[in-house]
Amino acid sequence: MSLTHSTDPVYLFAFWLGVGVSALALLMMLLILLLREIVLHRERAHARAVALWRQVIVPHPDPEPSAIPQLASRDLAGFLEVWNAVHEPLRGQTTSFLARIASEVGLERRLLPRLSRGTFHSRLVTMIAIGHVKNPENFERLRKFIDDRNPTVSLCAARTLMHIDPARAVSQFVPRIVSRGDWSQGSIASILAETSAEQVTQELSGVTLQANVEIAPRLVRFLAGVSPEAAEPVIRKMLGSATDERLISACLQVMTNRNDLDCVRPLLSHERWHVRMQAAVTLGRLGVPGDDQRLIALLTDRQWWVRYRAAQALLKLDFVGRHTLAGLREAHADAYARDIIGHVLKEQEMGLVPQAA
Repeated sequence: MSLTHSTDPVYLFAFWLGVGVSALALLMMLLILLLREIVLHRERAHARAVALWRQVIVPHPDPEPSAIPQLASRDLAGFLEVWNAVHEPLRGQTTSFLARIASEVGLERRLLPRLSRGTFHSRLVTMIAIGHVKNPENFERLRKFIDDRNPTVSLCAARTLMHIDPARAVSQFVPRIVSRGDWSQGSIASILAETSAEQVTQELSGVTLQANVEIAPRLVRFLAGVSPEAAEPVIRKMLGSATDERLISACLQVMTNRNDLDCVRPLLSHERWHVRMQAAVTLGRLGVPGDDQRLIALLTDRQWWVRYRAAQALLKLDFVGRHTLAGLREAHADAYARDIIGHVLKEQEMGLVPQAA
């Protein structure tokens, strides 16, 4: 290389630019390796904390008094993972041993500051953990979160309030089932299932009866899931006055009392075929002798689905069964009735329809 080239500013710039890019690439690689090592270190530390507290808590949920290890700040996330997991099967309850652990590690004073800082996930975990502490003084601190715009946060807050004080939380939670259209039905049902029927049925019954036809079908299912007995008078009242087919169908689907079949039988001639179909299904589930004749009459309905559900219902009635239904097929004068009975009997042979009791 000539002296001119070696001192040319363009060549010098290109040389040092290459050196800079190489150094920057090396620095980025080292930074990536460092970040990876930090993440791995945290994961190992978290795993050690989980293993430690799982040995303390999980094997003996109510053991003889023994020394409780100190909870290091770096181990709090691992502790909370075990703490929340061990409470899940307790369905909102706790044990004296778990309460003792919370007291000795100073859990509550560690958790409260985390409600307003940290990642989204850590705040949810913290909220759940506070619920398991079950201190009534925390109710007001958490009540504001039930109106959070994020449905995950608001549902988590509702569940936590139910754990802390179910009697107070019901009046907060149930009305919001109506107003929060973004709440998932599965999450609502799960929260209600963790609450005793006595604490929720009165509030839920009142809200269900006052709800509009858009919300009422959902509410009546929740009520029946909590307490079929408490749902019975609500179902009777609704079937006596409801005109919306979705609400009528919802009531029929959750009905469990044979004494209410007088509300069902008139619906076999309802103008909407969906209602006739669901009434037939209900009679197949709860019907008594005499209802078989009503179902036989539906075998000639103009809608295929009504005929199909009526034939299935007859097959499910233990006082009818396959043999009687097969005989009916041979004797019935209507071709549509014979066809649908044959269809259902064939399904049963293939194992697609449960055998009658």
